[in-house]
Order: sequence, then C-alpha cells, then structure tokens
Amino acid sequence: MGLPNVMQIGRSGMNAAKAGIATSGHNIANANTEGFSRQRVEISAQGPVGSKGKGAMGQGVNISRVSRLNDEYIDKQVRAAGRDLAAGEERDLVLKQTEDVFNEMGGEGLNRLMSHFFNEFRKLSNEPENEAIRQSVRESTQAVVNDFKRLRGEVESVREHIDSRIEGHAKEVNLLAGEVKDLNIKIKTMEINGTPANDLMDRRDQILKDLSTKMDLNTHKDAEGNYVIDIKGVGPLVVGSEVQNFNVQRTAGDENGKKEGSLDVMSSASANGVVTHQIKGGKIGALLDTRDKTLTGVLDRLDDLAYSLADSVNQIHEMGFTRDGRQGVSFFTKLNQKERAAEFIDLSDSIKSSVNAIATAALPDSPGDNRIAVAVSGLQNLQLMNGGKASMDDFYNSIVSDIGVTTAHNKENLTQQKDILTQLNKMRDQVSGVSIDEETTNLMQFQHSFDASAKVIQVADDLLKTVLNMR
Repeated sequence: MGLPNVMQIGRSGMNAAKAGIATSGHNIANANTEGFSRQRVEISAQGPVGSKGKGAMGQGVNISRVSRLNDEYIDKQVRAAGRDLAAGEERDLVLKQTEDVFNEMGGEGLNRLMSHFFNEFRKLSNEPENEAIRQSVRESTQAVVNDFKRLRGEVESVREHIDSRIEGHAKEVNLLAGEVKDLNIKIKTMEINGTPANDLMDRRDQILKDLSTKMDLNTHKDAEGNYVIDIKGVGPLVVGSEVQNFNVQRTAGDENGKKEGSLDVMSSASANGVVTHQIKGGKIGALLDTRDKTLTGVLDRLDDLAYSLADSVNQIHEMGFTRDGRQGVSFFTKLNQKERAAEFIDLSDSIKSSVNAIATAALPDSPGDNRIAVAVSGLQNLQLMNGGKASMDDFYNSIVSDIGVTTAHNKENLTQQKDILTQLNKMRDQVSGVSIDEETTNLMQFQHSFDASAKVIQVADDLLKTVLNMR
C-alpha cells in the first residue's frame, strides 16, 4: 500500500468522524423538538482493493447512511393512546359545560322552582279566594317556565359550541392531510435522489400523531413507502399524492340523534357525502357522540318533563271552574308535541291576563271549593314519568344525576389514558429520544477519532516528505 492510500484512509476516518459530530450536534439541537427521532451514522469498513495474499489491507471506512432510530409499532400505540386521550379531553370539556348548566348550588334551580310551584298550589288550596296567593302561583309558574327555557337554551348553546369545534377540527384535518400528501411527495423525491429524509419522516409522523387525535384512522405504507391513511367506516383520506377533503353543513335532524340545524360532517371520500355517524373516536368522534347522544338525551328528557307538567296540569285545570264560572281554561299553553316542549312551554294568555282565571273549584259558584288546587298540588308525588315509574322530581333529579355520573366516569377514563400515554411516550423516548449526556460522550469520541485520523494523514505526509527528500 502506498503512502497516498494511507492518507486516503485517514481522510475517510476524518469524514466519518465529521459526520458523527454533525449528527450528534443535530440530535442535541433537536433534543426538545416534539416528534424528533435521534439519528445515528452507520459506517462500514472498506475492504482491501487490488491486493492479494496475507498482506492485503483495508482501505478505511465508508459512511453507509444516517439512520433514524424509530419503532413504528410504538408510534402506532402512541397515536392510538393520543386519540383516546383527545376524545376524553373533548368530552370532558363539553360535560363540564353541561354540568354547570344544571348546577343548583348557586341559587334556585328547576327542582326547587317546581317544588315551589306545587307548594304555592297547596297554599292556594287553603285559601282559594286569596288574590295575593293567586299572584304568587302565577309568579312561581313563570319562574318554572323561565328556567325550562334557560336550561334548554343553555344546553343548545353547548351544542352550538360543539358544532363550532367540529368545524374547526374538520378544517385542521384538511390542512394536516394536505401536509401528509406533500411530505409523501418530498420524501419519495429525496429517497430517489439517495438523500436521507429522516427529518421529513419525523415531521410526517408528528402530523400523523396530530391527525390521529381527530378521529379513528388506519395507517400503512404502500410499496413506495408513502403513507396511506384510511378513516374507519368512511374511506381513504390520503393515498400517495391524493387527498380527500372535509366540510360541514347545517342540515335537518335525523333518527340518530342529530337535531335540526346541527352540523353534518361531509367528506369527498364518501359516495353520499355525509359521514357524520361513521366517524368514531378522537376529538370529532367524541364531540359528535356527546352532541347526538348525551346532549340529545338531556334535551329530550327536558322536553318530556316540560310536556308532562304542562299537559297534566292542563288536564286537571280545564276540568275546574274559574272565579267567574268559566270551565275549560288552560293553565299552560297547549303543546301539540313533546319536541322542544321546554322551549315552548308558557302560561296561557288567560292566566297571564288575570289571576282570577286560575281554577280552584270542581263545581261552579263554589267560592270555598279547593279540589282542583289540591289535585294540581298532588301531581308532584304522582308517578307520571318514565312509564309510571318516577315522579317529576325524581325524573329531573335523574337527569342531573346521569350528567354527573357520566362526567365522573369520563374523568376516570381520562386519568387512565393520561397514564397510558405517559408510559408509551417513555417507551418511545427509550428508542428515539435524545440523551444529552450520551450525545456529549459521542461528541468527545468523534473528536478524538477526528484528531487521530488527522494524525494518520500527518504521519503519512511526513513519511512522504522523507521519501521525497531521499537522494
């Protein structure tokens, strides 16, 4: 082997050490970059070239590639755990808002107002001709009506907030899916040119992680290494350089719990466009499920309670006689259906006009007759709700209780999901995370290697000078 070959060996060593220093420096610089996978220089020895026999010597070192330390299986688990955590967080946000609507700790809630309403009728039964008590009956009824409207209105506001969040998440899905498509193209181009695309792959994995928080997805790589993303129950979202888009529209209600005017989620990947009830999991799935099941159930039960109150009171009141001898006067406005009853419940025009229209007597011209007032007050304890299994008080309390139980159960699941994701991130960090101490040690090692390789060149140069100076 000639001295120039020895110089080439030293040069290859310096190049390998320089690549190691650059890679460790890159790792250190990105130690706090979310989704970054540490990189490592893969080197291999150059075998002897053109030499034979026992004296054949190697030619130095080759830089094979800069590899990315990454475990796709762990990444997949992290994405799944992140999806479940994101769903729990969205559900917790909405349930807290709903729970606050029914919080009666700060004042008069519907339960107390309804009890006050029935108590006023009991007072009226003791003094059916007392105009002050009649005024109190009308005022307590108006308070119940107002609180029904308040509750329904505030729950509807929560639903509107959900719709605004769904619209925002749908726009983010479009942006993220478009970025995955662009990265698929860039990564493929770089790999064709023989350039490692490690950082772009990290970016693509991070976007997939963010995208997975939106809904339940299936991901895999095609033969060319491009990510293919499918939405479970819907169809493809990203296939190579092709991407589908989401949008939202306000449409009519349906039999799956979606109310009139709520947003439907539309996708260009679906034949009929509407994919609202096919999306599961993640933030969008959790919001849709809470909106169309939990909150729809709350609204339906509120409407059922309002309708039953108005209808049962009217049935008794219309049989009674007012102070001026009229029969058939409705106490509440008549409701033709249960749907939106909590919104439309109101005092009848007759009662609004005069408290003398409140019927207390079962017979005409009977000033002391209180049987109608007694019958109305007795409705409080009758099993009129839930198929004859619950009173109005019990039925309302069950609404509040179910919201509380659902919120508490979701909090427990949320805590578990946080622990699971923390453990999975620790596992990922063991494989892909950057250790500053380890990289600092590597830097010192590569520095010594660089200095030693430079010394090889210096020694070869000195030897070459000696040969050239020989006479």
